[in-house]
Amino acid sequence: MNTVRPRHTGSCFGVRDALQLTADALRAGGETVALGQVVHNARALEELEQHGLGRADQLPEAGGPQVVVTAHGATPQLFAEAKRRGLTVVDTTCPLVKRVQRHATELAEAGMAVVVVGDAAHSEVRAVIGWAGQREGSEVEVVASESEADRLPWRERRGVVSQSTFPQPRFQQVVARLRLRTGEVEVRDTTCPVVNQRQREAVTGLLDRADVVLVVGGRGSANTKAVAETCAERRPTFHVESAKEIEPSWFQPGQLVGITSGTSTPGWVVDEVEAACRDL
Repeated sequence: MNTVRPRHTGSCFGVRDALQLTADALRAGGETVALGQVVHNARALEELEQHGLGRADQLPEAGGPQVVVTAHGATPQLFAEAKRRGLTVVDTTCPLVKRVQRHATELAEAGMAVVVVGDAAHSEVRAVIGWAGQREGSEVEVVASESEADRLPWRERRGVVSQSTFPQPRFQQVVARLRLRTGEVEVRDTTCPVVNQRQREAVTGLLDRADVVLVVGGRGSANTKAVAETCAERRPTFHVESAKEIEPSWFQPGQLVGITSGTSTPGWVVDEVEAACRDL
């Protein structure tokens, strides 16, 4: 099969930095555990685990292993507790996630009810809630859709931020509904420019050329799912984590296969998928 890829695929700088910081910590020696998934990609995590990375659901007790805070961030309360216990923390929080946290904190300190547009169950959003809720009396709301925004009560003032991987067009749609239920709205568009770029490239380049699309990335990756949903609106689309998942029955002779990825997918995984398609 012939293949086509947009200009940008593979992992973003935030993911690359998180993986590198974790690898450096492992090489430095000593027991190391991550509080959740460092990044949402099984292949990348397998490599780290092969070099000794463990995983923990909560902070170890004092004297325990060094702790990796994932690229999705953590609450200020967790950092404070880790310091109290004397734990070594390797903070791999993506700079663009820290930007969300900073804006949420500023809006809360300005006395606004903070709305986080995103998935309430996502680790990034849970951390942002912690940063926004530091001020006594702070009010934090989470919505992921226009219908959820419609159910919020009227408030005089709201400050709005977005989960970094939330699709920008959907963010703007939710903001429009929030304006109907708020006297004054201050919007901080904290959607990730790299994720937005992947969405634009999928629409403007890949979908105009490809007959079938493969989106490569972890099942738990929010931005990979968003790209797959965008592609599926116009072309047959398959979300795969690795080349092993590819089914020849998905393709017809002579078709052009478009290949893109989420921002948490290492480039070498995308390369493997493309090579497998070319061998069909």
